[in-house]
Amino acid sequence: MAEAYYQIYRKWRRLKDVAAAEAYLRSTVCNLTRMRIRHLQVARRHEQRPPAPADETVASAENTALLHDDQRVLIDALQHLPARQREALVLRHWLGLKESEIAAAMGISRGSVKTHTSRGIAALTQAMEARR
Repeated sequence: MAEAYYQIYRKWRRLKDVAAAEAYLRSTVCNLTRMRIRHLQVARRHEQRPPAPADETVASAENTALLHDDQRVLIDALQHLPARQREALVLRHWLGLKESEIAAAMGISRGSVKTHTSRGIAALTQAMEARR
């Protein structure tokens, strides 16, 4: 996050619309996060370690106690969504951004935001209903 503030500070004099600084900051955070995730994915691909057996994965007691079955299903379904759908849903429902703000942050049109959000909600609903 500090890096995003540094980026906006560096470009402050060239910023044409100061009112757009918040949207620019949000967009910068999204872009830096995407770059970091890509970097980690490449680094993991090149790591020389044997894959861990599936039965070694153990959730902490705190995590197990806090997450109910429905929450785990929802989180699992959210993790299986395409990146753009997941990003649009998080920006909309977790950060509470408007469609225009999400579009600016993701660098896509409002129509694409609606499409990604709608498809993401449909996939999550389907996953939750399949559980019942």
